[in-house]
Amino acid sequence: MRVARDRPSARRTTDSIIAKDGPAPVKADEFIREVEEELQWERLARLWRRFGPYVISLAVLVVLGTAAKVGYESWRDNRLQAEAKAFAEAERLLARAPEKAAEAWMKLASEGDDGFATLARLRAGAAWNDAGKREQALAALEEAARQSQDPLARELAQLFVIQYRLDTGDPRRLAAELEPLAGAERAYRHAAREMLALVLLRAGERDRARDLLRKLAEDATAPDGQRQRVRQLLELLGGGEGAQVAS
Repeated sequence: MRVARDRPSARRTTDSIIAKDGPAPVKADEFIREVEEELQWERLARLWRRFGPYVISLAVLVVLGTAAKVGYESWRDNRLQAEAKAFAEAERLLARAPEKAAEAWMKLASEGDDGFATLARLRAGAAWNDAGKREQALAALEEAARQSQDPLARELAQLFVIQYRLDTGDPRRLAAELEPLAGAERAYRHAAREMLALVLLRAGERDRARDLLRKLAEDATAPDGQRQRVRQLLELLGGGEGAQVAS
């Protein structure tokens, strides 16, 4: 009977020893998490083996692209400096040799950056005009109006072209070209409106021209010198209306 009573105690002792010295039981959720982590790592490894070379190539391209951009900007800076030097040299030629200055500017226009090219064509037009070569001057200005990518420079060139044709061009055609440039939001609207009034006078539209000049004389945003000139023109056209506007 004593032995029977001792067996449970011995069994508990043996179980406790096994539990103490044997491996710890693994819970089901921990096992599942470890398996999922292994699968994720295997998928990442496969993805890298598949796309890794492309990622490295892309990184190399980014580095090369950055280097190319820096090199291009350095080349562009040097080019702009050379164009500025050529522009200044043509400017120095203008006083003593306007034809040579015009030729230098046209050469720069054919080789230079868009900004310098437009300015060079405008200056070439002025130089040809100083040399008495109106056809060459008009051709240079028309080329500037046609080739310029900058809207302000293009509109300025268009105004110069119209100014050269103001006395000889078809007044109705000139008016059609000036009206868009005389719009409320245009940068050179005041000059365009004054030229439009002169064109309307040539076309025989005297009343419309006077009305346009009167509004221009009253426009506080117009340059003071231009407003004074417009008032004088109104006096010639209307017998004292310019004085009335000035007051």
